[in-house]
Amino acid sequence: MNNGVRDLFICLSKNKILNQGAKRWGLRVGAQHVVAGTNIEEMIQSVKKLNVTGISCTIDNLGEFIKNREEAVEAKEQIIDVIDAIKDHGVDAHISLKPSQLGLDIDYTFCLNNIREIIEKASQLNLFVNIDMEDYERLDASFTIVEELSQKYDNIGTVIQAYFFRAKEDIKRWKNLRLRIVKGAYKESEEVAYQKKDEIDNN
Repeated sequence: MNNGVRDLFICLSKNKILNQGAKRWGLRVGAQHVVAGTNIEEMIQSVKKLNVTGISCTIDNLGEFIKNREEAVEAKEQIIDVIDAIKDHGVDAHISLKPSQLGLDIDYTFCLNNIREIIEKASQLNLFVNIDMEDYERLDASFTIVEELSQKYDNIGTVIQAYFFRAKEDIKRWKNLRLRIVKGAYKESEEVAYQKKDEIDNN
């Protein structure tokens, strides 16, 4: 995906009306290729099909940049329902979550408590939770959540984005956690991130 198209989709993701529309109609315009389903039953069936081929799955409840407490709580409850479904159906899968979906842009402690509740539930059922990283603006707060929760829980991991200059240091800092390494998907300043594909690939 070229930078212009990527930037457009990032902008759209932050628009509440368009974001809601994408959740409602996205599957009709091609998103079915990357979305496991619009409800838990569809998701579980998709995961079972992938498991048969030897693929382990991560489940991400779509949505980010939430500004409303009620929506954040609803997202938390949906993720907990997914955790229960993973365990009930015995599928090979774990959870990925985004702090901004769970209230990071509303209040840090509110977000931390929502994520803690999810991780506590997953810990009881022996399931792994991956705490995703988002844009640079939210990076330090998200890593602080990882740091706080990793002091008590050992079923969590996080993400390192290779386009950040700080990526190697973050890998060293979190070397004792399970890490997912990605290139990075947000539009970031040249002051904090590599801009060219080959530079990101090399990093």
